[in-house]
Amino acid sequence: MERYWDCSLCRIEPKGEALRCRTCSGKLRGRERLLHEIALERRVRPKGAWLSLVAAGAGQMYQRRWATGVLFAALLPLAIGLVLAVWNGFSYGHLFLVGAAGFVLAVAWADARWGPTTPHPPCQDACPARVPIPDYLQLILDGDPDQGHALARTRLPLVGVIGRICPHPCETRCVRGIDGEPIAINGCKRFMADQVRARRPEAGPAKVVHLDGGALRVAVVGSGPAGLACAYFLSVLGASVTVYEADEVLGGRLATTIPDFRLPPYILDEELAELRGRGIAFRTGAPVGPGGKAVADLLRDHDGVFLAVGAARSVELTIPGAELCTDFQEVLRASKGRAAPRLGRRVVVVGGGNAAMDVCRTALRLGAEEVHLLYRRTRDEMPARPEEVDEALREGVRFHYLADPVEVRPGSEGLEVEVRTMELGPPDESGRPRPVPVEGRNWVLAADTVVPALGQTVDSPVFSDPALQGLRRQRDGRIRVDPRTQRTSLERVYAGGDAVAGPSTAVEAMAQGRRAALGMYADLAREALPVLRLRDRRLRHPFPGHRETPEARIREEMPKLAGRLRREGFREVELGFNPAAARREAGRCLQCHREL
Repeated sequence: MERYWDCSLCRIEPKGEALRCRTCSGKLRGRERLLHEIALERRVRPKGAWLSLVAAGAGQMYQRRWATGVLFAALLPLAIGLVLAVWNGFSYGHLFLVGAAGFVLAVAWADARWGPTTPHPPCQDACPARVPIPDYLQLILDGDPDQGHALARTRLPLVGVIGRICPHPCETRCVRGIDGEPIAINGCKRFMADQVRARRPEAGPAKVVHLDGGALRVAVVGSGPAGLACAYFLSVLGASVTVYEADEVLGGRLATTIPDFRLPPYILDEELAELRGRGIAFRTGAPVGPGGKAVADLLRDHDGVFLAVGAARSVELTIPGAELCTDFQEVLRASKGRAAPRLGRRVVVVGGGNAAMDVCRTALRLGAEEVHLLYRRTRDEMPARPEEVDEALREGVRFHYLADPVEVRPGSEGLEVEVRTMELGPPDESGRPRPVPVEGRNWVLAADTVVPALGQTVDSPVFSDPALQGLRRQRDGRIRVDPRTQRTSLERVYAGGDAVAGPSTAVEAMAQGRRAALGMYADLAREALPVLRLRDRRLRHPFPGHRETPEARIREEMPKLAGRLRREGFREVELGFNPAAARREAGRCLQCHREL
């Protein structure tokens, strides 16, 4: 599905059709796009910057930006000619001219190193993967979701998955939300993936690209979002990739901890099958580290290793009776199996994040009659997405704010949770009000099962491998990397995902996986990067403007499964947009990055 021809070198129409540059050899596909991105950041821009520092305009000419180069090159001679024309002897005012010459060199250096850049809309800047959102919304509006999907895939390999689980920070920055409701960007992304999936048998298998003279060989440890993204983009570049997964199922937390009512398993399975079609080799039940394949063996058999081991260890309660609690990851994982666990009639969940919402809603589907959530702050401070909180409330979860457990103990009919009442005090290091206990306001809540859902920490057996003893890590266990390339302190070892950033979103992990793929190829590939025409921006036709109506301020409502049907199983709750609704929603985009 590499149909979107924009290669960062060619002019594109709003529909995505490319018009060749005069010196372009043809329309470039995904691999050439990535090679251009690598060459631009690793060679063309840095070399041009140094050339412009030596002689203003030289770097721009090296980048084949002739008009800009001539402009910078002419500034210094013009300034010198002006000085000679008015010269009446030295004065301190001439120091200003020396400073001006230095300023011209500095601006020329900055322009060659960082410019020109495409004006990005706020939504794209807010997206961790920098997906060109207004462009794919325009493609939906033009009736071509297939090309919109291909455009999104230049940044995200699993569009259908992300279209269902992304917390969509882009929507919080949508300009449309200033005077109305923000665009349902994530719902439109899911629509494109669903349209492509419905026609996937017609598309045929993906074509595998191989390098001439032998492919770069890379081992990816972990098949979570970061690992899958790294493997995908390396395969686009033509590398030979093998993914090692300690579990028996692929996908990491996408497969084990995200409930089926948010991400149906067949969606992930179909997108994983497409990655297999690209030639990526997957090894399940293949742990790396003590008890499995040694990292030294991976480094011997491969040119590089990418660590995407995630943050698999759950944060535990540090109160008396914590051993009586149930791990939230075990609950979510067991709920996806054939033998669903029995949590009892009354379940108490501790936490306020998205994982806590997933556990609450899962417990209701597992037969719990009452689900109580304990959170030590108020709803305004909850890290969970507001829509997830709304859905939990709609399904019957009972929220207890300013409530913090202090002890779990056996009771007459199961367990008892002693809860203390809290009040908000001054802000803590996170910027949120600090919860402070209120003396004499403790109360008891009966439960059959207590499930803390407080997050996860980085902990993996792979760190005990002798080959990783020199790996630099943060105090909390996270791996230290170069943020541009995801390179670690060890040679030929790269890392990304939760193991680097801590528990984060899947879209953030995929963005790191993509950066790592490009960094590994630039550092380790035996192929010389091609010389490509420098053009770092898409040139769009002027936007005809948006005709504002009162209806355009109102967001399309995502169809959802009826509340009475939700507890009967794990059917997907959000049903997706139909083509008419998706086009109406995409038509609300103001295309705020385009010229009028």
